[in-house]
This record gives sequence, structure tokens and C-alpha cells, in this order.
Amino acid sequence: MAKKISSEIKKQVMESKYNPTKLRQLCEEGVPAMEAKKELGLSSMQSLRQHLMRLSVESQNLMSLPGLYERSSTQVRLTKHGIKMSFSKLKAAGIEYPEHTEFRMEFDDEKEQIILTRTGIGTGQFDQDEFSDSLPSEG
Repeated sequence: MAKKISSEIKKQVMESKYNPTKLRQLCEEGVPAMEAKKELGLSSMQSLRQHLMRLSVESQNLMSLPGLYERSSTQVRLTKHGIKMSFSKLKAAGIEYPEHTEFRMEFDDEKEQIILTRTGIGTGQFDQDEFSDSLPSEG
């Protein structure tokens, strides 16, 4: 027989409240969309877009935030396995490097940036001079 789940144990849905004053302030300051989402306690970017649309209609002035409509295909993500950056993300940014290209990674604490500097081609490809030196000579 199935157990009855009390109303207290049921999953609670977090209701995000529309806060036009705070949202307008974030827009004027030019806060990035991800930070604004956290600041307002919203669960998704779609909720933030809806709140911005409502604010725009009420104020009869188009409101937006940097990064609000940025596609995830151009974003690099940090996961437990490392930094995820695909060829399609690089191509979307207009950058093309051959496979196995190596980079040096530096951190700029002031700007909170990760800086990648190309150092060369890695183990997936070989230097032609180095390869020809290891071949046995003919004759």
C-alpha cells in the first residue's frame, strides 16, 4: 500500500517576486544578467527576461542587461572535470586553432579573468624536423 505524503513534505515551489525598483537599479548599474538573476533570487534566465519585459512595458522604456541573450554555445564552463571549451565555441567567437594546441593559463585576480596564451602544438602533432631525425638513414 502506498504511503500518503503530507502537504508539508511535498516539494515547495519557490515563487520569485517581481521587484521593479531593484531590477531598475541593476539595469542602470549595468550588472551582468547572471549576477542580477542571483541578486533577485530568480531560478532561471527566462524568469529574468519576463521580469525585464514587464519592467520595460511599465516604464515604456526598453530595459536590458549585459549577457541576457548570450547563447550558451559561446560560453565556456568550469566543471569538476575542468574547463570545457569546444571547437564550436571557439568558431562562434571567430577563433580557429588546430587540435592539440597547447596554452599557458594565467589568472588576473583584479579583473577576475583567466588568460590563455598559445604556446604551441601538443603531443597530437609532431615537428617535421624532429620526426625526420629519428628515422633510420637509407643505404
